Amino acid sequence: MSSNSKHTATVSLGVMAVGFAGTLFLDGSQTWVRFAQSGFEAGLVGGLADWFAVTALFRHPLGIPIPHTALLPKNRDKVSKAFISTIQDDLLSKKSIMDKLSQVPLVMRLLKGAEEQLGTDGAKAGIASLCEYIILQIPLDKLAQLGEREVEKLLQTLDMRSMLNNVLEHAYARKYDERVFDFVLDLAEQLVMKEEIRDRMGLMAVQALSQLKTNGFMQFAMNAFVGYFNEDKLGSLIQQFILSGIEGLRMKENPNRKAVLNALRFWLDNPANKDGISSELDNWKEQLLSQWNLNEKLLELLQRLQEKALAWVRDESFADAYAIPFVSGIISKMEADTEMMNKLELTLREQIAKWIESNHHKIGALIQENIDRFDDETLISLMEDKVGKDLQWIRVNGAICGFLIGIVLAGVKWAIG
Repeated sequence: MSSNSKHTATVSLGVMAVGFAGTLFLDGSQTWVRFAQSGFEAGLVGGLADWFAVTALFRHPLGIPIPHTALLPKNRDKVSKAFISTIQDDLLSKKSIMDKLSQVPLVMRLLKGAEEQLGTDGAKAGIASLCEYIILQIPLDKLAQLGEREVEKLLQTLDMRSMLNNVLEHAYARKYDERVFDFVLDLAEQLVMKEEIRDRMGLMAVQALSQLKTNGFMQFAMNAFVGYFNEDKLGSLIQQFILSGIEGLRMKENPNRKAVLNALRFWLDNPANKDGISSELDNWKEQLLSQWNLNEKLLELLQRLQEKALAWVRDESFADAYAIPFVSGIISKMEADTEMMNKLELTLREQIAKWIESNHHKIGALIQENIDRFDDETLISLMEDKVGKDLQWIRVNGAICGFLIGIVLAGVKWAIG
């Protein structure tokens, strides 16, 4: 309560009391004395009456338990319930809250507020910390186990015979078999052209011819041939023969080339051979599943990816270069999508309405809880502090009005007398 207003009320009452007492010692036959005495008397009565009324609201006047005084402490529960009911059911009713919220575009306000905060240093640090926290919370071991199970399921469902057919069909269509054949020819040519290979072929030919046993003229001719063609000559001769054959096999229309490729395709297309290849692939697949520790490999891969992701989000440029543009882009798309904004607004209002419906009664409970924290004296002091100033002016007005009414009544008496 304002000490100035209380002091003013006390002074006004004191003035009336002093004025009334002072007029008692003056000559009552004089008209102005009678008027002043009547005014001060009425002002004193009015001031005392209003002091009694104001005081009776909060406590017993002069500590005397006069009936119908100390009204607020005696009726604390009624006053509290009325106060709570007024706030909960009238001032902050469910309808009033929803009506007020309906005037505000909640989703748009939230998006605008978020967008305005994106450029601040706090938001940048918060985004980086949030991303780092999310990355660290990823259960790598569980992901590795899940990946291992899924890969095993995938390998188990693979039909190696069907896959082989698809591979062969694709290889024939792209002529991969011819490319492989040409690669083998190139490799053979490189080997045959080496001097050590040529010499080895010459030596092998001489040894084979020398071990060849014939009779008569044929033996004589063979010995003459061996004597004429030494290792170098035989090696060069065989080398040229093989290179000539390789060159012929490179020609697309060469019948020998076609025969080799057709034989290769025939062998690959043979059902028995396909079964054998498919069986070997199935065995390889089973060995892969049993011998390769896929869980450990996947965990190592995920750990490396996690380390790279952490280094990325911890970089000073992460927020400005990646995170903020990404979030801003999402917000801009959301704001431009009227249908989605309407759906979000409707959903948010429905959730708020449900929350208000289920928690509105807590307003009264909260107010009651705060009121119950104070004893009577503290609560009265708080009320006097908030409304005491106006109540004390009632006392001032009572004294002044009483004074004026007293003068009027004195005038009436004088006129009649």
